[in-house]
Amino acid sequence: MTTISRRSWVKGMALATLGSVVFTDLNAADAPAIQWSADQEALLKNWMGVIIPESSLPGAVSLGVPAFVKVMLRDCYEPKTSENLANALAALPTIEKMSESEKEALFFQIEQGKMGSDAQKAMKTLKGLTIQGYMSTEYVMVNHLNYVMAPGFFNGCEPLKK
Repeated sequence: MTTISRRSWVKGMALATLGSVVFTDLNAADAPAIQWSADQEALLKNWMGVIIPESSLPGAVSLGVPAFVKVMLRDCYEPKTSENLANALAALPTIEKMSESEKEALFFQIEQGKMGSDAQKAMKTLKGLTIQGYMSTEYVMVNHLNYVMAPGFFNGCEPLKK
């Protein structure tokens, strides 16, 4: 039986970790990214405006969430998912001339699966990414979630309790 020193084990694990990271990055660089046309971007922004609309608070579009969604689709999802999302959004009726109540009614029909399972899956993905992007914006984090950048506050004059 062969024994291994701790130093050899740590070195081997570090090399294995580094190798897996490099391999993953090389695979990600080869993945084709979907190119969003101006019409597709407008459609994406319109639907994100339905999910989190403008009100007294800024909406998803004004906080730059569409850029977050496109990056997430490019970097974290399969290219097929991005294509399916773009195709499903393009197949839906245009919402530009609809009232807010009509947009909401259409959105709820899509969520319930009345417009097809592809549209339902696409809207579920878009809704999740929109909410994730909105909740991680600086405006929401600082003004509503009381986020304080690390290391936070330090009060050196505070007495210690034993």
